[in-house]
Parts: sequence; structure tokens; C-alpha cells
Amino acid sequence: MSQISSILNLTSSQLQAVLRIQQLTQAIAQNSQRLNTMKQINSAADDPSGLVHASLLQMELTAAETTSDGLAQANALLSTADSTANQILSNLQEARSLALEAAGGTLSASDVAANQVEIDSLLRAIDSLARTEFNGQRLLDGSSGFRVSGYDSSEILDVDVLDKQTADDVSVSINVTTQATQAHEEYNGGSLTQDTTVVVTGPDGTATVSLSSGATTDDIAEAFNAVTYLTGITATRVDSTTVEFDTVDYGSDATITMEVTQGSFSLDPTASSDGTDAVATINGQTVTADGTTFSYTSSQISLQIEVDPTASGSLTPFTVSGEGLEFVIGTSAANRARIGLPKLTTTSLGGITGKLSSVISGGSNTLTGGRAAEALKIIDDAIEDVTRAEAIIGSFQQYTIGAASNVMESVIENTSSALSAIQDADVALETALLTNNQLLLQTAYQALSITSLNSQNVLSLLTSLTS
Repeated sequence: MSQISSILNLTSSQLQAVLRIQQLTQAIAQNSQRLNTMKQINSAADDPSGLVHASLLQMELTAAETTSDGLAQANALLSTADSTANQILSNLQEARSLALEAAGGTLSASDVAANQVEIDSLLRAIDSLARTEFNGQRLLDGSSGFRVSGYDSSEILDVDVLDKQTADDVSVSINVTTQATQAHEEYNGGSLTQDTTVVVTGPDGTATVSLSSGATTDDIAEAFNAVTYLTGITATRVDSTTVEFDTVDYGSDATITMEVTQGSFSLDPTASSDGTDAVATINGQTVTADGTTFSYTSSQISLQIEVDPTASGSLTPFTVSGEGLEFVIGTSAANRARIGLPKLTTTSLGGITGKLSSVISGGSNTLTGGRAAEALKIIDDAIEDVTRAEAIIGSFQQYTIGAASNVMESVIENTSSALSAIQDADVALETALLTNNQLLLQTAYQALSITSLNSQNVLSLLTSLTS
């Protein structure tokens, strides 16, 4: 009652001073709190709409930071896979050098055997490398890839799933309408009547073949087969008159060119010196192969399918299933990307001639078994497989994971900036306001003193007004 009486007894100027002191005291408390917490908004009362906006921004920032951490893990996984694939490629290149030495025909039997031992070690190491793990996940042994099932291995030699951005199974039907062919040439001159030199060029390169007068078709075939590892062309004796030449590879890139620089070498003018590509209908889409390898892309999937050269007509359908490795690439859990890591084992790498596993001792294409040229071809095909696998991993890492990481960094930076603008206290401003408000408070007290209102009454009145 006495507090109310005191208020009623105040003059207008005294009441204004008391109210001003109350306002300044509250302002100083707010300034001090903002400087202590370094936050502009410390309660809903400070800025209701700002608090709601800040809450939404904080949710977005948390999601972006979580996604960014996941992308960093994905990048580390893919870097591990890429490094492992690169080491596999290095092993293959060393194995190629050893096979090339053996194919040259200048090594002794013991040297060839030594090269075979080294190749065995290099190729077995590839299977160990393929089992490399990241956080318990095997990377290149097929367990991190998409699953292909149902095809007939006598019709389809290999299927590489380059991309599959759907969780659904995808069925693939193939009807081969045109088979691929090899480049073909024929010699039909029988035994040579003079010394002859032929420069032969095939898909793999060029070699010079020197033949002596009197060389039979057996001798001719043997001489050309001795350089198969250089040219990619094989020779087959048909009879005492004829030798047939065929490229190992199929398709329009397979060609045979023979230039006689000395003597005489009768070639059949009707023989085709160029191969042709296979043509097929895949899920209703007409596709021309690169030799015997079809590249097929739809809205669901991207594939490379290598068919057997003898395959024709409707082939056994197959199914691509599984999700491979799946990564969240946006702030929404629904924004995901998938990659199937290629299988890089000795049983999966290779081509028409065979798989890498057949080059290991006990296989059908070993150096010690006299199949150095075939081993070299298989290793070359395997090198192409691994190079393509590295391209798949690298492009996904750069253009999908890398791009998403860049976006998330930008989102984090911009969201943090926006959140800071709403939440963070302006230290310089709050310090200046605090100092100014403290000075004004002192002035207000002095004004009350001048009007003879003692400080005890002021404090009592302020308490009353506040409550």
C-alpha cells in the first residue's frame, strides 16, 4: 500500500524518470545476456519469428553436415577402391611384360618357367587385392556390385553393369541379328619359289615376316604365328596350297594389311580384310556392337555386354538386381545415388580368348604350356577391363560424390551465414549499447536525486513496477 502511495505522490517528471530507470535496467540485462551467450535470440520473446526461422535453418544445417560427413566416408571408400584397382592394373602390366618376353620366343625353357612363376604370384595377388575391405565391406570381389543372373555363359561371355539407379530388378533380352566377323585373308600360292618378306599389320600392331625360298604352307603359318603377339593375327594351314589368316579380335576395328616388300606372296583378292560388328536388339532397342561388345543404356540401366562370336538369335534373358553401394547425396534421405563396384578377380577379367585364371599354372593358357601369345591377349583384355573399372569409379567419385560434396559445403557455408545473421549477437553493437545504457541509467538516478527522491524509494518503486 505504501508503494502505491509513493507512486501516487510522484510528480510527472519523477514518474517518467522511474519508468526510464526500469527500461534501462531491463535493456542492460538484455545487453549483458547477449554478450554472455553471444546470441541475439535467447528466448522466444526476443524474436518469435526469428527463433522459428533459426530453428528451421539449424535443422537444414544439421542435415547438410550429416550428409557431408557421409560423403566424406563415401569418398574415402571410393579412393580405396580406386587405389586398389590401380594396384591391380600395375600387377597386370608387370604380368604383361613377362608374357611379352615369353611370346618373343627368345627365352629358354627355364626362363619361361621362371616368368610363369612370377605371373602366378602377380595374378594370385590380384584376387587378394580384390578382397580389400573398407569398414568391413569388400570392395572389388563382386560383393559391392550389382548382381547379374540367368544368362547362358556359352552365349554371353561377360556383363558389366556401368550404372543402375533403380532398386528394382531389370530384365534384359537380347536377339542377335548379325554376328560379328574377324578380318580374314588367304594365301594360296603353295610353297615359295623365292625369298619373301611381308610386312603384316593387324589390330595390335605391325611385324615383319621373312620367309625363305621353298617355305611350305606349314612354314608360312608358323612364321606368322610367331608374331601373333605383335599383330593380333593368327595363321592356319589349310592344305599344301592355302594358309588362312584371321584376326583374334572381331569387329570393324579388326583389319589385316599385308605389304610384300620382297619376293612374291599370292593373296586371295576375294578375301575380306576387314571385320564387321555384331548387331542385336536389346529390350527392343537396336544396338550395333564394338566387335562383340554391346553398350546398352536405358532410363534404368547402363550395360556393356560381351557376347560369344557364335551367338545368334534370341539369347537366354538375364536379370540385373541389387543396389550395389548406395549413398545419400543431399539433405533429403530420398536423394541417393548408387554405384556397383566392378568385380576385378582372375575369374572375371579377360576376354574372348579366356580369363586371367587360365593364365595361372594349371590353366589352359600358360606360358609353360606354349600359349604365351594367348596369355598376352588375355592380359591385354584384362587391362582394358580394369582401366574401364577405374573410369567408372573415378567418374562416380568426381561427378556424383565430388559434386554433391561441393554442394553440401556451399549449403553449410550459406546456412551457417544465414543462421549467424539471425542468432549471433553483434558484440560491438551490444557493448556500445551496454555502455550507453549504463551511462543513461546513471543520469536517470541523478535526475531523481535532484527531485529529492531518495534512492531507497527508487529501488522500492522499481521493484513494485517490475512485479
